[in-house]
Amino acid sequence: MLSFAFTLLLICGLEWVYHPAFLPALGVGILTTVAPWFLMQPAFGFGIAASKTGNPTLARLRSIQAHAIYGIGLYLNALTLRNVVS
Repeated sequence: MLSFAFTLLLICGLEWVYHPAFLPALGVGILTTVAPWFLMQPAFGFGIAASKTGNPTLARLRSIQAHAIYGIGLYLNALTLRNVVS
């Protein structure tokens, strides 16, 4: 998960740490659904993007939801760290 956090810094630069913005963090969080959809779920036999599960749409929505929460967490942690360091 730490490497996904660095992806945000690669996209937005170190300036984002000092001036965090919500949308880039949320976008990176949602973008991280690529890994489970195309790597983990097929490896577990669930098919690409959970296509072989009983309810693929629900599985996809839950995955997006979980990764959106991860993005929100990136943003909130950046705000917290900014206030601690300042």
